[in-house]
Amino acid sequence: MNKDQLRTCDLCDLNVEFDERPSMPSLENVTEAEHRAGMHLAAIHRMHLRDMQRLAHVLEQVEQGAVSPEVFAQEVSNVELTHNMRMFGTMCGRECQVLTFHHDAEEHMIFPQLEQQNIQALSRVVNRLKQEHLIVHELIKRLETAAQALVQNPDERNFARTKATFAQLHTVVISHFGYEETELREALGRFVPVM
Repeated sequence: MNKDQLRTCDLCDLNVEFDERPSMPSLENVTEAEHRAGMHLAAIHRMHLRDMQRLAHVLEQVEQGAVSPEVFAQEVSNVELTHNMRMFGTMCGRECQVLTFHHDAEEHMIFPQLEQQNIQALSRVVNRLKQEHLIVHELIKRLETAAQALVQNPDERNFARTKATFAQLHTVVISHFGYEETELREALGRFVPVM
């Protein structure tokens, strides 16, 4: 799917579990140093997942303060609740920017080095990862929009939309990171040892 098609998809259809994901066979004679170098991506992914867990915690805090729309509207002036919603919007902005930078770095610096190896299976994996990046980026845009709507109008509908979008992004990112780490570990260690 292209970006325009993704914009019109229902939230539940924005996932990376479509078709069969191509796999990368093991490379021959991978050294221990190459294996360790290939693990750097997993470390970077763990940092992003920790940030997403922090976002989930903040979202739970907002949810614990949520009540009916009428009472909730009165409580918006409550400093702690308002602070939590503003904090979520700001943190979302930060993490969304970091994830976007991460994927841009892969697409413009790492993937070209992998594609230059002329290994058909590796190229298929890279192409699939690029498709998945489009889905992640669409979810990031939707989360940014939902978080801003929640800050502007903290009602149950906006909260539900923000929560559902975050949950979908979190699920997609976990699946995407796992696939990427599994399929690219050896190739990254061998062909892109410095990340």
